[in-house]
Amino acid sequence: MSWPMTTEVDSRMWTRDSLAEFLEVEMVPRARSTLEPIPSERALSESLGVSRSLVREVLRGLEQRGLIEIVPGKGAYARHPSSAGLARTMRSVLAAKHSAPDDLVEARASLETQTAALAALRATTSDIEAISRALDDFACADSLALRAAAEISFHALIARASHNAVLSTIFDSISTMLFESMIRSLADGGTRSSGADTHRAIFKAIADGDGEGAEVAMRKHIDTTSHPHVDADERLDRLVADVLARTYGPGYALEDIVEEALQRYDSDRPIVRGSLR
Repeated sequence: MSWPMTTEVDSRMWTRDSLAEFLEVEMVPRARSTLEPIPSERALSESLGVSRSLVREVLRGLEQRGLIEIVPGKGAYARHPSSAGLARTMRSVLAAKHSAPDDLVEARASLETQTAALAALRATTSDIEAISRALDDFACADSLALRAAAEISFHALIARASHNAVLSTIFDSISTMLFESMIRSLADGGTRSSGADTHRAIFKAIADGDGEGAEVAMRKHIDTTSHPHVDADERLDRLVADVLARTYGPGYALEDIVEEALQRYDSDRPIVRGSLR
Protein backbone atom coordinates (compact mmCIF):
# COMPACT_ATOMS: atom_id res chain seq x y z
CA MET A 1 0.00 0.00 0.00
CA SER A 2 1.26 3.49 -0.86
CA TRP A 3 1.28 6.18 1.80
CA PRO A 4 2.29 9.34 -0.11
CA MET A 5 3.82 12.20 1.89
CA THR A 6 3.47 15.70 0.48
CA THR A 7 6.28 18.28 0.58
CA GLU A 8 4.19 20.32 2.99
CA VAL A 9 3.98 17.36 5.37
CA ASP A 10 7.66 16.53 4.99
CA SER A 11 8.76 20.04 5.92
CA ARG A 12 6.76 20.39 9.12
CA MET A 13 8.42 20.96 12.46
CA TRP A 14 6.87 18.07 14.29
CA THR A 15 5.87 18.04 17.96
CA ARG A 16 4.27 15.18 19.82
CA ASP A 17 0.84 16.82 19.57
CA SER A 18 1.09 17.75 15.89
CA LEU A 19 2.32 14.27 14.97
CA ALA A 20 -0.49 12.67 16.97
CA GLU A 21 -3.04 14.91 15.21
CA PHE A 22 -1.59 14.07 11.80
CA LEU A 23 -1.70 10.33 12.39
CA GLU A 24 -5.20 10.50 13.86
CA VAL A 25 -6.63 12.63 11.04
CA GLU A 26 -4.68 11.38 8.03
CA MET A 27 -3.40 7.89 8.77
CA VAL A 28 -5.91 6.20 11.05
CA PRO A 29 -9.00 6.74 8.83
CA ARG A 30 -7.08 5.51 5.76
CA ALA A 31 -5.84 2.43 7.59
CA ARG A 32 -9.36 1.80 8.90
CA SER A 33 -10.87 1.86 5.42
CA THR A 34 -8.18 -0.32 3.81
CA LEU A 35 -7.57 -2.68 6.75
CA GLU A 36 -3.84 -2.20 6.12
CA PRO A 37 -1.41 -1.41 8.93
CA ILE A 38 -0.19 2.12 9.51
CA PRO A 39 3.39 2.59 8.22
CA SER A 40 6.04 1.25 10.55
CA GLU A 41 7.96 3.33 13.07
CA ARG A 42 10.96 3.30 10.75
CA ALA A 43 8.93 4.35 7.69
CA LEU A 44 7.24 7.19 9.54
CA SER A 45 10.51 8.31 11.07
CA GLU A 46 12.27 8.45 7.70
CA SER A 47 9.42 10.00 5.70
CA LEU A 48 8.53 12.64 8.28
CA GLY A 49 12.02 13.40 9.52
CA VAL A 50 11.34 12.64 13.18
CA SER A 51 12.94 10.30 15.68
CA ARG A 52 11.68 6.77 16.06
CA SER A 53 11.29 7.36 19.79
CA LEU A 54 8.80 10.18 19.10
CA VAL A 55 6.87 8.01 16.64
CA ARG A 56 6.79 5.18 19.17
CA GLU A 57 5.52 7.49 21.92
CA VAL A 58 2.76 8.88 19.71
CA LEU A 59 1.66 5.43 18.53
CA ARG A 60 1.44 4.24 22.13
CA GLY A 61 -0.70 7.26 22.94
CA LEU A 62 -3.06 6.44 20.07
CA GLU A 63 -3.27 2.87 21.32
CA GLN A 64 -4.12 4.03 24.84
CA ARG A 65 -6.92 6.12 23.39
CA GLY A 66 -8.31 3.08 21.61
CA LEU A 67 -7.66 4.39 18.09
CA ILE A 68 -5.15 1.74 17.06
CA GLU A 69 -3.98 -1.70 18.12
CA ILE A 70 -0.28 -2.48 18.01
CA VAL A 71 0.30 -6.13 17.10
CA PRO A 72 3.90 -7.24 17.87
CA GLY A 73 5.70 -8.28 14.71
CA LYS A 74 2.87 -7.13 12.43
CA GLY A 75 2.34 -3.41 12.92
CA ALA A 76 -0.23 -0.89 14.11
CA TYR A 77 -3.80 -1.38 12.91
CA ALA A 78 -6.68 1.10 13.16
CA ARG A 79 -9.49 0.13 15.47
CA HIS A 80 -13.08 0.79 14.50
CA PRO A 81 -15.00 3.15 16.78
CA SER A 82 -16.60 1.29 19.68
CA SER A 83 -18.13 1.90 23.08
CA ALA A 84 -15.01 0.39 24.64
CA GLY A 85 -12.77 2.82 22.79
CA LEU A 86 -14.95 5.74 23.77
CA ALA A 87 -14.91 4.70 27.44
CA ARG A 88 -11.14 4.20 27.35
CA THR A 89 -10.65 7.70 25.97
CA MET A 90 -13.00 9.28 28.51
CA ARG A 91 -11.22 7.56 31.40
CA SER A 92 -7.87 8.85 30.20
CA VAL A 93 -9.15 12.40 29.74
CA LEU A 94 -10.83 12.55 33.15
CA ALA A 95 -7.81 11.02 34.86
CA ALA A 96 -5.66 13.77 33.37
CA LYS A 97 -8.14 16.35 34.66
CA HIS A 98 -8.11 14.75 38.14
CA SER A 99 -11.91 14.51 38.25
CA ALA A 100 -13.38 13.87 41.71
CA PRO A 101 -15.83 11.05 42.60
CA ASP A 102 -18.50 13.70 43.21
CA ASP A 103 -18.20 14.75 39.57
CA LEU A 104 -19.25 11.30 38.39
CA VAL A 105 -22.20 11.12 40.80
CA GLU A 106 -23.50 14.53 39.72
CA ALA A 107 -23.15 13.72 36.03
CA ARG A 108 -24.80 10.35 36.52
CA ALA A 109 -27.78 11.85 38.35
CA SER A 110 -28.41 14.33 35.54
CA LEU A 111 -27.94 11.76 32.81
CA GLU A 112 -29.72 8.70 34.16
CA THR A 113 -32.85 10.41 35.46
CA GLN A 114 -33.33 11.65 31.90
CA THR A 115 -32.64 8.29 30.23
CA ALA A 116 -35.01 6.54 32.64
CA ALA A 117 -37.80 9.02 31.94
CA LEU A 118 -37.33 8.71 28.17
CA ALA A 119 -37.08 4.92 28.35
CA ALA A 120 -40.49 4.82 30.04
CA LEU A 121 -41.92 6.67 27.06
CA ARG A 122 -39.96 5.04 24.24
CA ALA A 123 -38.86 1.53 25.23
CA THR A 124 -39.86 -1.25 22.86
CA THR A 125 -40.95 -4.71 23.92
CA SER A 126 -37.45 -6.05 23.23
CA ASP A 127 -35.96 -3.21 25.30
CA ILE A 128 -38.18 -4.13 28.25
CA GLU A 129 -37.28 -7.81 27.92
CA ALA A 130 -33.53 -7.07 27.87
CA ILE A 131 -33.77 -4.79 30.92
CA SER A 132 -35.78 -7.47 32.72
CA ARG A 133 -33.13 -10.11 32.00
CA ALA A 134 -30.41 -7.85 33.35
CA LEU A 135 -32.48 -7.37 36.49
CA ASP A 136 -32.84 -11.15 36.86
CA ASP A 137 -29.11 -11.62 36.30
CA PHE A 138 -28.39 -9.12 39.06
CA ALA A 139 -30.57 -11.07 41.48
CA CYS A 140 -29.01 -14.42 40.55
CA ALA A 141 -25.35 -13.43 40.19
CA ASP A 142 -23.10 -15.53 42.41
CA SER A 143 -20.12 -13.17 42.56
CA LEU A 144 -19.45 -9.49 43.09
CA ALA A 145 -18.01 -9.00 39.61
CA LEU A 146 -20.97 -10.66 37.89
CA ARG A 147 -23.41 -8.65 39.98
CA ALA A 148 -21.66 -5.44 38.94
CA ALA A 149 -21.67 -6.58 35.30
CA ALA A 150 -25.41 -7.17 35.49
CA GLU A 151 -25.93 -3.77 37.12
CA ILE A 152 -23.96 -1.81 34.53
CA SER A 153 -25.88 -3.71 31.84
CA PHE A 154 -29.20 -2.80 33.50
CA HIS A 155 -28.33 0.89 33.43
CA ALA A 156 -26.80 0.82 29.94
CA LEU A 157 -29.86 -0.93 28.54
CA ILE A 158 -32.07 1.76 30.04
CA ALA A 159 -29.90 4.40 28.36
CA ARG A 160 -30.28 2.58 25.05
CA ALA A 161 -34.04 2.29 25.59
CA SER A 162 -34.21 6.10 25.71
CA HIS A 163 -33.58 5.93 21.96
CA ASN A 164 -31.53 9.09 22.21
CA ALA A 165 -28.18 8.46 20.54
CA VAL A 166 -26.45 11.35 22.30
CA LEU A 167 -27.55 10.32 25.80
CA SER A 168 -26.73 6.64 25.30
CA THR A 169 -23.31 7.49 23.86
CA ILE A 170 -22.56 9.75 26.82
CA PHE A 171 -23.51 6.89 29.13
CA ASP A 172 -21.22 4.51 27.23
CA SER A 173 -18.34 6.95 27.68
CA ILE A 174 -18.55 6.77 31.50
CA SER A 175 -19.64 3.13 31.76
CA THR A 176 -16.29 1.72 32.93
CA MET A 177 -15.97 4.32 35.66
CA LEU A 178 -19.50 3.47 36.79
CA PHE A 179 -18.63 -0.23 36.69
CA GLU A 180 -15.72 0.31 39.08
CA SER A 181 -17.91 2.41 41.35
CA MET A 182 -20.59 -0.28 41.34
CA ILE A 183 -18.13 -2.95 42.47
CA ARG A 184 -17.17 -0.77 45.41
CA SER A 185 -20.79 -0.05 46.36
CA LEU A 186 -22.02 -3.61 45.91
CA ALA A 187 -19.33 -4.88 48.28
CA ASP A 188 -21.55 -3.41 51.00
CA GLY A 189 -24.51 -5.66 51.77
CA GLY A 190 -26.82 -2.82 52.76
CA THR A 191 -26.18 -0.93 49.55
CA ARG A 192 -26.73 -4.09 47.54
CA SER A 193 -30.12 -4.69 49.17
CA SER A 194 -31.37 -1.13 48.77
CA GLY A 195 -30.11 -1.06 45.20
CA ALA A 196 -32.10 -4.19 44.34
CA ASP A 197 -35.29 -2.58 45.71
CA THR A 198 -34.86 0.59 43.69
CA HIS A 199 -33.96 -1.43 40.58
CA ARG A 200 -37.38 -3.04 40.74
CA ALA A 201 -39.07 0.36 41.17
CA ILE A 202 -37.21 1.74 38.15
CA PHE A 203 -38.12 -1.25 36.02
CA LYS A 204 -41.79 -1.16 37.01
CA ALA A 205 -42.07 2.52 36.13
CA ILE A 206 -40.44 1.98 32.74
CA ALA A 207 -42.56 -1.07 31.98
CA ASP A 208 -45.68 0.90 32.96
CA GLY A 209 -44.74 3.83 30.77
CA ASP A 210 -44.50 6.14 33.78
CA GLY A 211 -41.83 8.67 32.85
CA GLU A 212 -42.12 10.74 36.01
CA GLY A 213 -42.08 7.65 38.21
CA ALA A 214 -39.01 6.30 36.41
CA GLU A 215 -37.17 9.59 36.91
CA VAL A 216 -38.03 9.69 40.62
CA ALA A 217 -37.07 6.04 41.12
CA MET A 218 -33.74 6.48 39.32
CA ARG A 219 -32.88 9.55 41.39
CA LYS A 220 -33.65 7.63 44.59
CA HIS A 221 -31.50 4.73 43.38
CA ILE A 222 -28.51 6.96 42.69
CA ASP A 223 -28.92 8.82 45.98
CA THR A 224 -29.12 5.51 47.86
CA THR A 225 -26.25 3.66 46.21
CA SER A 226 -23.69 6.36 45.35
CA HIS A 227 -21.00 6.94 47.97
CA PRO A 228 -18.31 9.36 46.72
CA HIS A 229 -16.34 8.97 49.95
CA VAL A 230 -16.15 5.23 49.25
CA ASP A 231 -14.95 5.81 45.69
CA ALA A 232 -12.24 8.11 47.07
CA ASP A 233 -10.98 5.43 49.47
CA GLU A 234 -7.76 4.16 47.92
CA ARG A 235 -7.88 1.09 50.15
CA LEU A 236 -10.71 -0.21 47.96
CA ASP A 237 -8.61 -0.04 44.81
CA ARG A 238 -7.11 -3.40 45.72
CA LEU A 239 -10.59 -4.85 46.28
CA VAL A 240 -11.67 -3.85 42.79
CA ALA A 241 -8.46 -5.19 41.24
CA ASP A 242 -8.66 -8.49 43.14
CA VAL A 243 -12.33 -9.06 42.29
CA LEU A 244 -11.74 -8.47 38.59
CA ALA A 245 -8.54 -10.53 38.45
CA ARG A 246 -10.25 -13.50 40.11
CA THR A 247 -13.17 -13.38 37.67
CA TYR A 248 -11.52 -12.42 34.40
CA GLY A 249 -7.89 -13.37 34.91
CA PRO A 250 -4.76 -11.25 34.39
CA GLY A 251 -4.62 -8.67 31.66
CA TYR A 252 -8.32 -7.80 31.79
CA ALA A 253 -9.53 -4.46 30.39
CA LEU A 254 -12.50 -2.80 32.07
CA GLU A 255 -13.79 -1.44 28.78
CA ASP A 256 -13.81 -4.89 27.20
CA ILE A 257 -15.57 -6.42 30.23
CA VAL A 258 -18.41 -3.90 30.03
CA GLU A 259 -18.71 -4.16 26.26
CA GLU A 260 -18.80 -7.95 26.39
CA ALA A 261 -21.49 -7.92 29.07
CA LEU A 262 -23.70 -5.76 26.87
CA GLN A 263 -23.02 -7.82 23.75
CA ARG A 264 -24.49 -10.82 25.51
CA TYR A 265 -27.79 -9.01 25.80
CA ASP A 266 -27.56 -7.80 22.22
CA SER A 267 -27.19 -11.38 21.04
CA ASP A 268 -30.02 -12.51 23.29
CA ARG A 269 -27.73 -14.48 25.58
CA PRO A 270 -27.86 -13.97 29.35
CA ILE A 271 -24.69 -13.55 31.37
CA VAL A 272 -23.19 -16.95 32.11
CA ARG A 273 -23.03 -17.56 35.85
CA GLY A 274 -19.47 -17.56 37.12
CA SER A 275 -17.78 -16.18 34.00
CA LEU A 276 -18.10 -13.55 31.32
CA ARG A 277 -15.11 -14.71 29.40
